[in-house]
Amino acid sequence: MGLTEGLVLALVIAALVACGVLVYALLEAVKTLRAVRSLSEDLGRTLPPLVEKADVAVEAFNAELLRVDTIVTGLEDTIERVAHASEVVQEAVNAPAAAVNAAGERIREAWNRRKRSKA
Repeated sequence: MGLTEGLVLALVIAALVACGVLVYALLEAVKTLRAVRSLSEDLGRTLPPLVEKADVAVEAFNAELLRVDTIVTGLEDTIERVAHASEVVQEAVNAPAAAVNAAGERIREAWNRRKRSKA
């Protein structure tokens, strides 16, 4: 067996090994594509109901947010009314004290004037 025949034999063996690797890679690619197709079909069956449920949940959440907004708005109105009522009550309670203070100031001024005029 000569050098040329040995090289041809080695080349044939290498070609057969390469063909085997290519066949194996092709079989694995087919398996992978089948798995991807199966996954795609499963997602096509299960995803639309999940999206619909999520849509319903989002709508319910929005309705609850609107309800909470209504409650908060009502609470803000009530707080404003209570603050106003508190101011009115404070003015009503402090009015007699302010009148007594003013009267006391006038009496003190009159007393000081009287003391100065006697002195």
